[in-house]
Amino acid sequence: MTKKTFKTPKNRALGHSKAINLAPGDIVTWKSWEYNLETALFEDKEGLLLEILEENRLENIVLIGKIMPFGASEYEFIPLFSLTKSQKQD
Repeated sequence: MTKKTFKTPKNRALGHSKAINLAPGDIVTWKSWEYNLETALFEDKEGLLLEILEENRLENIVLIGKIMPFGASEYEFIPLFSLTKSQKQD
């Protein structure tokens, strides 16, 4: 009887499958955890992906996007698996 084992993923980092379709300079969107008091809804945020970083979190490698949100003055660091490339052309 052969021993069954799980296949090992080729991708070492969480978010690697998203990194294939994203590059610095892309406009990205993500769901905001900030509550907008004016509309009482959670909002989508949009910004410019500046860099993709690797971080060790809980003994795993996670890819993090360094993003400059539009209208903001400070960078945000969002896990890459939470980002979507914007479909807007302008």
